[in-house]
Amino acid sequence: MSLLSQTAASPAVSPQQTSQRSVPPGAAPEQQMREHATAVRTRRRQRLALDHAPAEVVYVVRSGLLAIETAAPGKHRQLLELFYPGDIVRRALVPELPGVALTALGVSEVWRLPARSFDALLAASPEQCVLARRRLAEQHARATLHASIVGALTGDERFASLLIEIGLRLGSSAPTGMALDVPLSRTDIADYLALNPDTLSRITSRFRARGLLLSARSGRTVLPAWEALCAATPVAAALLALHTPRAA
Repeated sequence: MSLLSQTAASPAVSPQQTSQRSVPPGAAPEQQMREHATAVRTRRRQRLALDHAPAEVVYVVRSGLLAIETAAPGKHRQLLELFYPGDIVRRALVPELPGVALTALGVSEVWRLPARSFDALLAASPEQCVLARRRLAEQHARATLHASIVGALTGDERFASLLIEIGLRLGSSAPTGMALDVPLSRTDIADYLALNPDTLSRITSRFRARGLLLSARSGRTVLPAWEALCAATPVAAALLALHTPRAA
């Protein structure tokens, strides 16, 4: 199976891949991983292969936004988990669901390397092993929180939670509030929050009327009232703990 396969919504496009580079002994963990990886750039809606062992590969997200999606026959598509730069994706940690796929939600770049090489790097580098375990633990906590959000919160609370998540991950400070480019389409958001698209449209209108959401002339989304947005969901503290960027 090829790494990238065509989806019904986009034409087949060959990914741009960079060749592996030689890294001297004693290099930093990131450089060591890069030596064994192939950089793959994707376009929106392209899918990456999720093969089982022995052909299993590991993806390390370098830029952009990816998601695990599934669609059982006769059922609506679901987005189960979002992956941000630094996240690790491997088939062994993805549930066996009908139509499961790893999809780029926008222009993205990942490092692809064989699972056996990834495991060997972790075994050889205690520092790399600690970092990978920490990242995977954080991803598990985020996935658990998202399941709780979808299963227990109202539509308005789910939407507020997502705005906080992507604001922390993708936003930057602006005179009018927190500004960001949202790579998710309305359909993506509805599928991620388990909402009907029409319901999502009504929620979006309410948030605009409440002054929680604006559209800038530049086309960027603006969150002008951060404290009020955080007050709109009961899981704001958990979102802040899991999605606030760590200091270098």
